[in-house]
Parts: sequence; structure tokens; C-alpha cells
Amino acid sequence: MPRQSGQIDLRKSEDILNAAAEAFAERGLDAPMEEIARRAGVSKQTVYNHYGSKDELLRALFDRRRELVMEPLDHSHDGEPLEQRLTAYVVRIVEAYLGVGQRSVLRAAIAAAATRPEIGAMVYDAGPRLGREKLAAFLAAEAASGRLAIDNAEEAADFLFGMAAGSVVLRVMLDAPVERRPAMIAARAASCARRFLRAYAPD
Repeated sequence: MPRQSGQIDLRKSEDILNAAAEAFAERGLDAPMEEIARRAGVSKQTVYNHYGSKDELLRALFDRRRELVMEPLDHSHDGEPLEQRLTAYVVRIVEAYLGVGQRSVLRAAIAAAATRPEIGAMVYDAGPRLGREKLAAFLAAEAASGRLAIDNAEEAADFLFGMAAGSVVLRVMLDAPVERRPAMIAARAASCARRFLRAYAPD
């Protein structure tokens, strides 16, 4: 069955995002749109039609990463145990930062922020800020249901993210040794989720 136009557009969008991640990882944020178009197998105009500028393309990359990380907390998983959902969330965070493309793009964004602070603000808004807000909203809803005892959901979100990614991010950014074995990442994530749930267990 031939694909519908909407499916084709979605596939092109994904191809462009993947190409942009590769180009930014290899050449930094100065990677030209022509290079991204070539890697995606589309015209430069098609890239602009899907994403109006390089900044919007970068924002879309971080939007996609955030959605992937937050997916275990979506309503589609409401019937699953809370510990299982938080464990999956922590695994997604660690895997995202361990990815070569994500690390390189994040480094490039941090470097660019020194002279282009709007880049730093955009990356923060698209990634950490919105991710923190979504996590805090999820934790607040769990507290409202009685499954957690949380007075300050924003603070609890910071604690969980810090437990999940704090040392990982530092090691990745500095190219220091970091655990990459999936079984060990999963075990650490489960431990993180259990400790968090004990800290915020209802009386």
C-alpha cells in the first residue's frame, strides 16, 4: 500500500532531524543547512519548509529527546507500577546523555551560548525546563492521588533528576569513564527509583 502524504512528511521530518543530529555532532552548530539537506536526501528548501531556521531545527531535536525521555510517564502507562515507570524514566535520561549525538550537540550548544546566549536559553527551555515542568506535574498528580507524599513537586523533580543524571552528565561532558552496560544502567535506575519512592512514601 502506498504511503499517504502525511506519512511521507513525517518520514522526511525524521530524516531531517537525524541528519541534523549527525551534522551538529560532527561539525558543531555551524553545520550548514546544505549539509543537513544532503545527509537527509532532501533539498535545502524542504528543510526550511519543515523547520524554518537552524535554531528551530535545534529546538526540534531537543523536543524529540525530551519526549522520548518523558514517554514512560505518559498517560498510556497509567496502569503500570510507579516504580517501574520511574525506573524507565531514569534509564531514558541516562541513555539520552550517553548517546554520542546528544552529547556532541549539547556540547556545541553550551559552547555557542558563550557568544549567543539565546542558544543557551532556547536549549534550556526546550530541554531541562520543560522536562522539569512535566516531571513535576507528574509527581504532583501522583501526590494528589495519595501514592506519594510530596509538598513541593518542583523540588522533588530536581532531586529525582539529580539522582538520575547528575554524575552521568558531568562524566559525559568531561569524557570521564562512565558505566555504559545496559544491565548496570537498569540496575542503577531501579535503585534510584526505589530510593526516591522511599523518601516520598506516604505515611
